[in-house]
Amino acid sequence: MSPEISIEPFRGDLEGLEMMALSSWRDEYGLSSFPNLYRPAFLSFLFEHLPDKRLLIAAYRGKEIVCFLANLPRRFHFENRTYRTALSCLLVSRKEFLRQGLAMEIIKEGLKINNELKYDFALLYLETGHRSTLLIKKLEEAGHPLEWVKRMHIIARVLDLARVSASEGLKKWEKAAIRLIAANRSPKPGDDEHVRKFKLKDVEMCLNLLNQYQNHIRLARVWERDELAWELNYPDVSQTLVYEKEGKIEGLINFIYHDHLGKTKERWAWINHLAYPGLSSKERISFVRAFLNSIRDAGCVGAIEWTKKYYPLAPLYRSHFFPYFRAVNMFSWNFNPAISIKNVPDVYEVQI
Repeated sequence: MSPEISIEPFRGDLEGLEMMALSSWRDEYGLSSFPNLYRPAFLSFLFEHLPDKRLLIAAYRGKEIVCFLANLPRRFHFENRTYRTALSCLLVSRKEFLRQGLAMEIIKEGLKINNELKYDFALLYLETGHRSTLLIKKLEEAGHPLEWVKRMHIIARVLDLARVSASEGLKKWEKAAIRLIAANRSPKPGDDEHVRKFKLKDVEMCLNLLNQYQNHIRLARVWERDELAWELNYPDVSQTLVYEKEGKIEGLINFIYHDHLGKTKERWAWINHLAYPGLSSKERISFVRAFLNSIRDAGCVGAIEWTKKYYPLAPLYRSHFFPYFRAVNMFSWNFNPAISIKNVPDVYEVQI
């Protein structure tokens, strides 16, 4: 690594990080679209309540940021115990530093900090075919083995086919296929009587809904009240709809606004958290339709979810979601030798 490069806690220059990341991603993806996961509002949402500045690691050349990695603290329930963990994400470096060992050094620093903070394991996602997958192979060869947890595929719902096609550069057969399965039709009306926007007073019942997953899902996120309160409602980033019956919250759909950058910039809604255990099949479908109408009215061209399988997906497919062509693999770095996290069929965690 060049002596002019320093690795240190992130200085907070969100706009500089976004510019560097978008340049690097455009170099890799070419004309293909990708989500702007480095939008400053989204980064503020992720980083605002971090307890330790060491969890955000950056490399600088003078005042210029040239590499970055985030470790977001989590609590997970796994095999009858709750563990302190991290989600390692948002790894990116300037294209001129590729294959020069800088990203490797950033990751090693992250692993060192995770060990110092006594995390039991760290989870991370790698997109199939992404160059970071090759980097991880080098880490394994250097003695930092990973466990494969699960593969997750995208399912999508198109709400404005013309805008999606212009942005994504869809081929004629792709547009025809979307029309054939009615994945572009306007959603039918949802349940306006029971569905409304989240209010802060709802947080206790939402907490109960989401923390129930640890009783049914093998690897499940565990929430605290204040942590969930900001997760479910953050301006221009995170929004939540709830399904209320007789004064009780029986379901929630939380989603994140992400700008996808292709030939044009278009906003999509990514489902972030979903729970509807007390709703009937008909009510679940109506709830999903209400969500689709809400994001369409907000200007989104479509919705995206990942097949984590922690809740029934049938209501989404009944609402004309369809499999998309991208996938990610979840891996785990274990720091606690007493546990092994691999081949997990159902995971409750967001995708970043």
